[in-house]
Amino acid sequence: MWQANFGFSGTTALRQSAALLATALVFLCSISALAAPSDQVLRERFLKAEKTIHKVTPEQAGKMLRDLHQYPLKPYIELEVLSRSLKDTVKVKEFIKRHQGTPLEWTLKKRWLMYLAGVGLTQPYLKNYAMGTDVVLDCYALQLRLINQPPADVWPEVTQLWTVGKSLPKECDALFSKWQKAGQRTPEVIWARLSKVADGGDTRIIPYLRTLLPKNLQYLGDKWKHAIENPGLVQRQKFLPLKHRWEREILAYALKKMVWKQPEQALRVWQRFESDPQFTKSQRIDVARQFAIALASKDDPRAAKFMPMVPVELKDDLFIQWQLTWLLRQNQWQQVQDLILELPAESQSDDSLQYWLARAYQQTGLLEKGDQLLANVAVQRSYYGFMAAAKLGLKPSLAHRPVPISAEQYQAFKKSDSIVRMYEWQAIGRPNAAKRELSFLQKYGSETQKFGAAKYAYDKGWYDRAIFALADAGYWDDVDMRFPMVFNNEIQKHAKAARVDPAWAMAITRRESTFIPTAKSPVGAHGLMQIMPQTAKHITGRRVPVQNLYNPNTNIDMGTDYLNYLMRQNNNNLVFATASYNAGYSRVKTWLPKNRQMPLDIWIETIPFKETREYVKAVLAYYQIYNIRMNQPRDVFVPLSTMQVGETT
Repeated sequence: MWQANFGFSGTTALRQSAALLATALVFLCSISALAAPSDQVLRERFLKAEKTIHKVTPEQAGKMLRDLHQYPLKPYIELEVLSRSLKDTVKVKEFIKRHQGTPLEWTLKKRWLMYLAGVGLTQPYLKNYAMGTDVVLDCYALQLRLINQPPADVWPEVTQLWTVGKSLPKECDALFSKWQKAGQRTPEVIWARLSKVADGGDTRIIPYLRTLLPKNLQYLGDKWKHAIENPGLVQRQKFLPLKHRWEREILAYALKKMVWKQPEQALRVWQRFESDPQFTKSQRIDVARQFAIALASKDDPRAAKFMPMVPVELKDDLFIQWQLTWLLRQNQWQQVQDLILELPAESQSDDSLQYWLARAYQQTGLLEKGDQLLANVAVQRSYYGFMAAAKLGLKPSLAHRPVPISAEQYQAFKKSDSIVRMYEWQAIGRPNAAKRELSFLQKYGSETQKFGAAKYAYDKGWYDRAIFALADAGYWDDVDMRFPMVFNNEIQKHAKAARVDPAWAMAITRRESTFIPTAKSPVGAHGLMQIMPQTAKHITGRRVPVQNLYNPNTNIDMGTDYLNYLMRQNNNNLVFATASYNAGYSRVKTWLPKNRQMPLDIWIETIPFKETREYVKAVLAYYQIYNIRMNQPRDVFVPLSTMQVGETT
């Protein structure tokens, strides 16, 4: 007993013991403070170490690490220390394993692989590197393989690495020098690379590649360069002297380019060379495919001549799109069936082809079969699904399923090292580094981590990153996350003032910027609704500083006013106004059917610009989704499903 042992009265004893306890607590706290410095002190130490870690001795570096205690960003300093002793394989591999799926992993792993290559440690390098990850590391891997493997086994991969349409890093020069000396850089290989460069590659390296050809073939490099600059030159009788079969590849390239802007001239050149025995079957098919697509997009009847020249196994999505469009324009419903049913089952399963197959069945009298197929499509949350549902009088389906991550899994995710590091990057004013931690989880994490990254981004208000994270995870059914109600108050306010539907304005915003207020397009559109400066001037009657377009209120105000303008310009046709927002009103006018009418769904399918065609479909689908999310009673697609567009005769 306190009283018996110390001779104090009860009250005095309690007071003394409380004082002793308080003193002890203060002492313990002071020890704890010494053991674990404040967050601010640790941040200052980290920033200092970040700047000086490359200059200090190993002993000083070790002390810097110890002084950081358990600071979340300590691994970034540890990475720099390990980078100075890459021969310590055990520590390097342990660090890489511990930080798998983070920016730390690849940064150290690449440095370690470069070290292994430099000291000629072939087996560890090849065991720890996956080909195709990095061009420089690919070159080192192939060089190391040449030490122990027969060159004949390695040269084909070197050839594949060299035959690309762009410049290659200087670190690969030593490998390519050995490959060249072994006689592997043949004129055929050089020509193959020239062809790739010409077809969408870096044309600045054509003069260099030209010099690699034998002297009697160097004129082909000149012809490639001139044909790229002006495809119409192939009309000249003497442009291609026809001294070598490779000239036909230049001819095929030029014809595929010409047919879009100079169809008449392209067809005349085709007639000249159509029977040329040096013009190979594959080149004819390649040109015929491009002619069919280009002419069909222009509603040119001569497309019909070229479509049958392309065998079914070579029909890609773009060709199928325009062959289908051609048949729909001509109301050739039986041929629509034939086209779709001849495709592989995997291709047929696409909801767009299932929709048009159903429509073809209906148009050829197979009503029950068509309705059943439409009912299958109607469960999809897509443009075609919503259109199918409207045609059958069914309610549209959102098929919402939240990401499959439990509350416990999500809480664990938020406490994970990557997220703790992300918080700390934010705390020291490094938002890009913070988002990089999250981006790595989105791309390289486990399925649960990807779902956690999406949900975390959504909770933080990074709606674009949540949308992209779900796309990376291949998960499309969390409607709340993919179609957030962000900037709803501003959109409701300005849309109602402009007398446009808020759900439509929300759909346009979602498609234009994925809700990034500072979004900027390559053509100079700005902000949430991607307003061009000249559009802003047209709406307001004055020049608007670009910076103002990044203000959400200002941007939405202008965007909704512009939607109102486009509706008035298009006689209140929602679909034409949507297309005009993307492609411009004057261009859309030229796409409208002349002296005839057609169903709206067919007209949308015939929009000649792929970007605008996909834009219209996406916005209409998003409109339906936001219409439902805003609890608006009407179905967006009901009037569209029976609408006819075009001029009446």
